[in-house]
Amino acid sequence: MSASSRRAFLRLSAALGSTGIGAAALGGCASSQGGKKAGPATKEDSLRVWKAGAGTPYDLGGQAHVPGVCPLPGPDKKVRFPDPDKYRDTQRVHGMCQLCSTVCGITGHVKDGRIVKIEGNPNDPNTRGRVCARGQAALNHQYHPERLLYPLKRVGARGEGKWKRISWNEAYDEIAAKLREVRESGRPEEFAFHQGRNRSADAARRFLQAFGTNTFLNHRGLCSAARRAAALTYLFESDWDLGDYERSKYILNFGSNMFEAHQGHVAGAQRVQRGRFENGAKLVTFDVRMSNTAGNSDEFFMPIPGTDGAVALAMAHTIIKEKLYDAKFFAEWANCTIDELAAELEAFTPEWAETTSSIPAETIVRIAREFAGAAPAATTMSNRGSSAHVNGYYNDRAIFLLNVLVGSIGKPGGLCWMWTGATDSKRFPAPPLPPKPKAPSLLVDPPEFVLSNVWNTMRVGEIVYHYLAQDRAKIAAYMTYNLDSPLTWPEMNVTKNVLLDEEKIGFHVCINPFLNETATFADIVLPWATFLERWDVDARGAYNLKPYLSMRRPMVEALGEAKDVREIFPELAKRIGGGMEEWYPEGTDVRAYMEKWVANVPTEGTSYASPMERLESEGAFEDPAEKPYYQPYLERLTESELAGSVTDPETSIISKDGKGIGIVHDGIPVVGFKTPSRKLEVRSEFVAKLGRNEDVSDLAARANSKGKSRPAYHAGNDYVIPEMPTYMQIDEHVGLADDELVMTSFKWNVHNHGRTANLKWLSEIVHSNPAWIHPDTAARFGLRDGSWIELRSRRSKTLARIAPNLRLGDGAVDGVLRLPVVVTRGVHPRAIAISNSLGHFAYTSVAQGRKDAALASAAAGMEPAAHRDPDWERNMWWQDDSNGKPQDWRRNTGNGWAQNNILPIMPDPISGQQSFNDTVVTVKKWNGAV
Repeated sequence: MSASSRRAFLRLSAALGSTGIGAAALGGCASSQGGKKAGPATKEDSLRVWKAGAGTPYDLGGQAHVPGVCPLPGPDKKVRFPDPDKYRDTQRVHGMCQLCSTVCGITGHVKDGRIVKIEGNPNDPNTRGRVCARGQAALNHQYHPERLLYPLKRVGARGEGKWKRISWNEAYDEIAAKLREVRESGRPEEFAFHQGRNRSADAARRFLQAFGTNTFLNHRGLCSAARRAAALTYLFESDWDLGDYERSKYILNFGSNMFEAHQGHVAGAQRVQRGRFENGAKLVTFDVRMSNTAGNSDEFFMPIPGTDGAVALAMAHTIIKEKLYDAKFFAEWANCTIDELAAELEAFTPEWAETTSSIPAETIVRIAREFAGAAPAATTMSNRGSSAHVNGYYNDRAIFLLNVLVGSIGKPGGLCWMWTGATDSKRFPAPPLPPKPKAPSLLVDPPEFVLSNVWNTMRVGEIVYHYLAQDRAKIAAYMTYNLDSPLTWPEMNVTKNVLLDEEKIGFHVCINPFLNETATFADIVLPWATFLERWDVDARGAYNLKPYLSMRRPMVEALGEAKDVREIFPELAKRIGGGMEEWYPEGTDVRAYMEKWVANVPTEGTSYASPMERLESEGAFEDPAEKPYYQPYLERLTESELAGSVTDPETSIISKDGKGIGIVHDGIPVVGFKTPSRKLEVRSEFVAKLGRNEDVSDLAARANSKGKSRPAYHAGNDYVIPEMPTYMQIDEHVGLADDELVMTSFKWNVHNHGRTANLKWLSEIVHSNPAWIHPDTAARFGLRDGSWIELRSRRSKTLARIAPNLRLGDGAVDGVLRLPVVVTRGVHPRAIAISNSLGHFAYTSVAQGRKDAALASAAAGMEPAAHRDPDWERNMWWQDDSNGKPQDWRRNTGNGWAQNNILPIMPDPISGQQSFNDTVVTVKKWNGAV
């Protein structure tokens, strides 16, 4: 409550006499009458005081609805709040959210051509009608006053911030001319498309493959590469584990913040809670920081950063030593013996793990016994807390092993997976794509990374700008799409300098709904339609263990001249020519394209006239006759599949035409696991040979699912990857100096990595990100709540030793981070934790924590007057007016601090995973002196 509002409220309380509202309800304030009881007031006095405190009505600028703005109720009119008629007679349109990676099914309430509310779609089989705060804030995304609605072209130096509005035809012609020049140069791979969160992959692939470039870059290395590589090592078939949480009895969590920031957040969190409260499951969490998931667990333990794998290996040691493993399952489905595994794990005792991780040995033993005792309805759960380390691949490989030992793989309540990570591409294939180009791209498959591209094309996005800075690659034309790399990539200065350099990146076109940090370094910026205005067929990891299909479709017409890539790419292809246009028979008729895609959605036995009508009405489809993907390895091979096959008498592997198709199990020919051994690859000859750059074509043929040899140009980048699970110590974490801590990173429940701070509802909840520091550590540095610190960092010693060819070295990072601290026992004493979603220097006034917009020439691409938000203008209370002076800073103000200023480029050389949680920083108390 503002001071003026508080005074008006006090005057109203006095005017109304005894109201039952005391000073405590007003934040401890007393009235100016010194507690003297006021006399009776007339009705006119009451109304006068009410109106004085209520303020003036909002100026909506002619808009019928503005998110967060309501008529001010008062005692002089009968107003029901909230208004129950607000959503009466609205049109309900189904779609899918895209404000995080969970892609929840949503329903929009449309009234007078505007969306007035977002809620969950109960027909979505994955998220079951639930939606989080991010989804609710979609209205802020859609109707933001500073949303980009018209194409912009820079008129000054790149990055100078000078723009002019151009027409779409002007934009198309200039972009097409640049791209045609690259295509006809004979070096089409110098056209790079770089996506952030992309849910229109079919559209991007169609355009890039028609163009002839393989330089399709992403952010996978910054997200989940290590845990995917670990899962693929065991399974080959899938890179994403889906714990069957709601049927589980024990959920052992290593570093996953499922309740706030997991890739399957809304779908997974509700199943975890159903498993706990309806099935009696126990949730145990190991995390360096008390996240919402950790704080809501039955038990929570804080290991030293990067030591999750040590804890898991010690649990495996205990399970084997005490014979708690599922002997039958392991003997039948692991590709090594229990004695061989025991010998490998002999040194990883609980006592060793206690020394390594700080978790007591007796706790490790107890949790291991409980986990094994609950099997097979027991599963691990992991994410960046365990995997976003330079040893992340080894950590998650050790964690996965626990499920193999207790025999919970693929079983109800256990660790499961799906053969597809998205839609059912077998039943509902997208329209055919152009042939994939054959020319390799160094930026897509850099030679220093062993497993980043041998199963799936995961890529290593965090080294793109480092490569360009070293002139190891060149980009003649760069198209960025829903990407905010200048803020979210490590070593922000490296990214900024490369984006500014027209020798490194010849031409840059950015596609985004806002003028975000990436757009500020572009030559042309195209206004992208929001996820509430465009089409997609989409799905996420299916927690029902059945493939499903959902549709994203326009709820309203796109504002201004915003367009989707499904409209942009056909127009560019037509102008580039050279046969590209032939891959767009529907032109810009996106609905016709979607009708082809969903043509196999059944309508028999329904009242729907077409598959499209069914999806428009329901928003999603899951086949009720489909069986969950439990124990797929026991599926029998059919007579036709066995025809012409041969069985190896020693391994029982069944092959056909030189490729594995199954294994004989208990005398029955079954599919088995789609790996070289047709079993779970506890011992992986495949990854060991890949580390040595040896040919694995024979192993890949036996797997007959995924996997290939590394290309010849990877030669000279060899690594020793043990065949069996093991632990790797991080060099720089040993012997920390007195002024050093390990910096870790996290996300809040209302933000994703870099695309939500522009949304006012979310930013009001979380807009500041002080560093978390333990009380014992704070005392050592002489810090208390609100004290400011200065952090500096270095690149990784471990990475410099293991991957010298990256030429990163272990020197100081070019950057410094100064921010306040919050003292809490919710973080390990050897760690300092900072969230990574804030500190924007562009991306709207909201993201920058400013009341007054400073749009300058960028306003030419917007309509701030037509879409003004008087709520933001009046009520933004957290603007920081300290001008960078810590002594003048008010707590919980400002737009936060960008951790990536000092986060080094640190990819795990095995998978390419960015090590967000390993950086050793020097800590110094800061008083404002520079």
